[in-house]
Amino acid sequence: MMTIKEFATLCGCNTQTLRYYDKIDLLKPVKVDQWSGYRYYTKSQAIDFVKIKNLQAADFTIDEIKALLIMPDQQVFEAFDQKIAEQAQKLERIKEIQQSYLTEKTNMEKLVQSASDYLFHAVSDFEMLREFGMSPTDGETVIAKLKEFYERTALRHLPASPDVQMILNGSAIQGTQQMIEAFESLKENGYKDTVLLGDQDVGKTDTLTPENSETVWECHGWNFVYEFLDNIPELQKGYEHCFYFLLTEEKHPNKMEFPMFMIAAMLPKLDTDDIRFGCSVEHSNDGQNHFVLLRRK
Repeated sequence: MMTIKEFATLCGCNTQTLRYYDKIDLLKPVKVDQWSGYRYYTKSQAIDFVKIKNLQAADFTIDEIKALLIMPDQQVFEAFDQKIAEQAQKLERIKEIQQSYLTEKTNMEKLVQSASDYLFHAVSDFEMLREFGMSPTDGETVIAKLKEFYERTALRHLPASPDVQMILNGSAIQGTQQMIEAFESLKENGYKDTVLLGDQDVGKTDTLTPENSETVWECHGWNFVYEFLDNIPELQKGYEHCFYFLLTEEKHPNKMEFPMFMIAAMLPKLDTDDIRFGCSVEHSNDGQNHFVLLRRK
């Protein structure tokens, strides 16, 4: 017989491994001295250790190894063949998932790019940048920053492909490829259609209004947004925010440049990765311009 230290040296392992095998009833010593607690092994048990080590390396479970320890070599070899087949199937499945991921990622990037092209195509009135204290000559730079922000946040917040959809004039379109084709067709219609992009509940989008949210800050009777832009309080994480405007007719509230340029003006002041916000513009009925910062959980 051999001491545990001698047996560990023979097997090329440490004594802690052998004690662990003993504890889980995988490889028990042939004798344990009742007084000293010393463990003793025989040289023939080294064959079992070799079998255990290789089965573990091949990803067999402890229970599987216990069953195979008492099996003849032929059945052990057959178990290896079965494990190889299982691993081959698992590898093929991983390859399929990898390809699916690449396809979905590419399609989602194309969808976001199509939506971005649609959204910013009609933005051309750079004179409106003066409203926010910016120069019309910076129009292209402002649009580039807005597109980068939109595309980055859209990719982060849009749901996985099976759940993403768009609402086009009240009808739902689902599937990234179908939506990409829909955006392409919109170009032929002069970008006049109403589009909502999001998850399966996108048609139930609830825009923030003074009636369904709390007022954080407001300003009334102003002429240009740059007059109060720096006084707008910081937006808080964990809330949904809305820059809510009531504008006189001469402010062109139906043009998409106004809300876009408002967001552009606020971007340098926002932690855009963690804060949710948007801009809503409606007509004023009292001949004055109004701004309200809204928020809700």
